[in-house]
Amino acid sequence: MKLAKILKEVNLGRTSKLEVTGNPKGVVVKGLSYDSRSVEEGDLFFCISGECNDGHDYAQEAIANGATAVVVDRKIQTHSPQIKVENVRSAMAEIAEIFFNFPSKKLTTVGVTGTNGKTTTVNLLAQIATSAGENAASIGTLTGVRTTPEAPDLQKQIHDLTEEGKSFLAMEVSSHALNQRRISNIKYDLAIFTNLSHDHLDYHGDMESYYQAKSILFTPNHAKYAVINVDTPFGKRLAEEIEIPHKTVSMDDVEIIEENIQQNIFLWEGETVEMRTPGTFNIENAISAAFAAEALGFNKESIVKGLSEAQALPGRFEVIDSKNNGPTVIIDYSHTPDGLRKVLLSAQNIPGIKNVHVVFGCGGDRDKSKRSQMGAASENAATDVYLTSDNPRSEDERSIINDVLAGFRNPADVYIEPDRRKAIFQAIKMSDPKDVVIIAGKGNEESQEIKGQFHPFKDSDVARDGLEARAT
Repeated sequence: MKLAKILKEVNLGRTSKLEVTGNPKGVVVKGLSYDSRSVEEGDLFFCISGECNDGHDYAQEAIANGATAVVVDRKIQTHSPQIKVENVRSAMAEIAEIFFNFPSKKLTTVGVTGTNGKTTTVNLLAQIATSAGENAASIGTLTGVRTTPEAPDLQKQIHDLTEEGKSFLAMEVSSHALNQRRISNIKYDLAIFTNLSHDHLDYHGDMESYYQAKSILFTPNHAKYAVINVDTPFGKRLAEEIEIPHKTVSMDDVEIIEENIQQNIFLWEGETVEMRTPGTFNIENAISAAFAAEALGFNKESIVKGLSEAQALPGRFEVIDSKNNGPTVIIDYSHTPDGLRKVLLSAQNIPGIKNVHVVFGCGGDRDKSKRSQMGAASENAATDVYLTSDNPRSEDERSIINDVLAGFRNPADVYIEPDRRKAIFQAIKMSDPKDVVIIAGKGNEESQEIKGQFHPFKDSDVARDGLEARAT
């Protein structure tokens, strides 16, 4: 695509023109990049100023690697064309949509945001759409490194999906993405709010800022309609404050018939839904997905069929059955105080369960303020707690553990083992056949990050090893 054409479209409707240095005439943009290490010949390079690195410092490297022009918020020394803008991220988002020809307009889109439940809700929606005959896709935690990709990556993914003939897209939208304009100017056909609880305060600073970031999705610029779970205070507040048409949903909208280790059965709008995804919190996700699908015009038959056929996701209340008279083991991604609490309470609701054991840690270089709350949540809802390491990253794992211990009333009762494998083995060894062991925090991750190194580690594999060792 010609750079001059991109600039012309960006300038449309602006009160002030972009400041262009150098001659863009004849320059052809073949791709978009924000990482100098991955620049290819013909790329337009965006100099993003981040928390740790400044893309302006790598502009010359990008040009040397083939970038034909750069987008900056301050001028640099170069003979290549440079486009000076007020905010590079905003410009990158806008240009990404133009470059890929506004792909989100070519299919039905649903954006899902909230602290917990985004991944499951997105996948339930995709399954419902599939049951209704749509060619459905999803974007989120299970499809890439970031929950919501950077704007050029996201727009390319959506473009590729349309090229594949996809007609329906459900995607997770993180608060970081909303703050950083990664979703560009996408206007979703429908947006869903699942819940909001303590998380990411290392980035947002406080809950109010976190809420305001999430609220961006529910503005006329980004959504035509909304479905809002009002079982949390922030959900109730959002429903009162937004201007777009919306529907509020709640656990009061269903009647739970049965919960067990294999499924949830509940009554929704006169229809019996038998879900293969256990856990009370997954009923909450299903309610949001069901009402969203109904608002989009899907019939009840397709909605019930989709919910009933949806498979449990890896690392999301994933049940590891013991075949040797051992405990039931459940792997879950819960890494927030509220998420952990809900998982433990769901385990308590399983018929026949005697004791609930939990193995968890907290991630390093992330929101430290939630660590003590994670400790309190585990102590209040579990019979036995095994405190271990998660992804310590650059932090000392013992220091992280001490932060978590600060939330316990009786820290002496906590089993402490920084070696995650040993902690999982110990919990399984100490459990009775009628007990459940929750291994929380990492879900389906396949490695553990320690001091910049990624070590192969998957909770489900280690749990199976632990169950086998227990049987011998």
